[in-house]
Amino acid sequence: MSIEEITLEVLAERALSDCDSKILVNWSVKALELGYDSENLSILAGLDHENTEVREKYFIKSLIDLNIHLEKPKEDLIDMYAISIVGKAILGSVSIDFAFAQMKKIAFETNYNARYIAFYEIDEDLERLDYSDYPMFNANLTKENSNEFIMEEFKIFREMERLNIPLEERDYNYCISCSKLVKPILKTKYQLREPRQYQVWSCPNCKSEKLRFSSEHAVKWLIIERYKENEQNT
Repeated sequence: MSIEEITLEVLAERALSDCDSKILVNWSVKALELGYDSENLSILAGLDHENTEVREKYFIKSLIDLNIHLEKPKEDLIDMYAISIVGKAILGSVSIDFAFAQMKKIAFETNYNARYIAFYEIDEDLERLDYSDYPMFNANLTKENSNEFIMEEFKIFREMERLNIPLEERDYNYCISCSKLVKPILKTKYQLREPRQYQVWSCPNCKSEKLRFSSEHAVKWLIIERYKENEQNT
């Protein structure tokens, strides 16, 4: 890992939670192990029992010494960290559980931004499976396949971010009847019992209700493939 990468992790972790400032000390030790050196960095590495104010002072001085500039808005730091931590999980350098926990934090910290909502929904479904046989958001998720399911979500997230697919294009459904990715519309239906009138999601092209939703991994991969094709044709 580079000095920039370990610094990004520290700054993002601080942005995500009120964590122990001991992570600044750990950062300095990693920096020294990478071959970086300065008086302030060495001092910080020895501040195991100091308070946060002192640790932060030497952390800032160390950044200046090492000419590290990561002055980014909190949102940008979190976005960069999300891509980094997912990539590490895919490579196996951090555990799935750790990366998933971080992505849940990110979903919460970003007010359940659409880019990260899938991780919140997986977490909700895993809790639901403790008392129900049926998940709410992810029909194919089980307790037994949860690690594989989360890893697949990591890969989808990384690919969508790599391609920079706009959020509005990540929300397509797949119409089984006409074999197209579509933005579903509400269709009014009627019945004899109450309520007499109700609405269902349907395909805007053929009006079929046979839809596979954007939360499904298979549909997400279709969205990715279509985006790649469109990019190649422009």
